[in-house]
Amino acid sequence: MLRAIGSLIAVVLILGGSYLASKYIGRGMSKSSSSLYMRLLDQITLGQDRHIAIIQVGGKYLLVGVTAGQIQVLSELHDDDLIQISPEDTEGKTNVPDFKMIMDKLSDLGKRGGRG
Repeated sequence: MLRAIGSLIAVVLILGGSYLASKYIGRGMSKSSSSLYMRLLDQITLGQDRHIAIIQVGGKYLLVGVTAGQIQVLSELHDDDLIQISPEDTEGKTNVPDFKMIMDKLSDLGKRGGRG
């Protein structure tokens, strides 16, 4: 019984310590990512370790490509180039194929012997 209580206390201490550590680490991360002269406006992931971002530096807007080994300025944007896209504009217009459609194509390939 005493061993179970000791284990429970150890688990509570570990969880509490983890919570406090993540709280203070998270607070420190937000301070280091704030900047007086630039900010990240938006970004979208294009693939694993690849995304593009719009960064405001002073009064300029930069379109930046980011990969695991490189960051490259793709273009400088102007105020009139930035048009906010509302969620209802993109709703139902994704280019992500349906899982059933993919499986149907694969089963058709199997029936034909793998020839397209």
